Amino acid sequence: MALNKEKVMILVQRRLSLIQGISRLTAELADALSRRDEVSVNMLLQMRADEMGKLDECMEEIWKTGEEGVSETEELRHLLTCDPFRETAGPGYEERKIFEIRQKTQALIKKLQEEDRKINRSVAGNQSFYD
Repeated sequence: MALNKEKVMILVQRRLSLIQGISRLTAELADALSRRDEVSVNMLLQMRADEMGKLDECMEEIWKTGEEGVSETEELRHLLTCDPFRETAGPGYEERKIFEIRQKTQALIKKLQEEDRKINRSVAGNQSFYD
């Protein structure tokens, strides 16, 4: 049975939406930290953790789409792990869309990691996870 690329495309888009939500919460967290608003910080950290849990569930659902057989698993692995900036998508609409969404996702993750690094360093100082 062939990999359901339309379902993968929809789930990859959902993943991007969840990461956008995490990014928004991270920006709000940085703002709350700058105001030293501990109540908001705690609430935003919990909300962010909830979104990360949803992200894990989404990724699990994406990987389950490739459980039909070996060729589906390999095709899904390629779609999800290759470098979408360096490789060319296949001829189908869904593959091109998956690559496009993954490009947006990777750019957003890079931005989110930088914001997270700044927050971590401002809060933890010399004890920062990034140092």
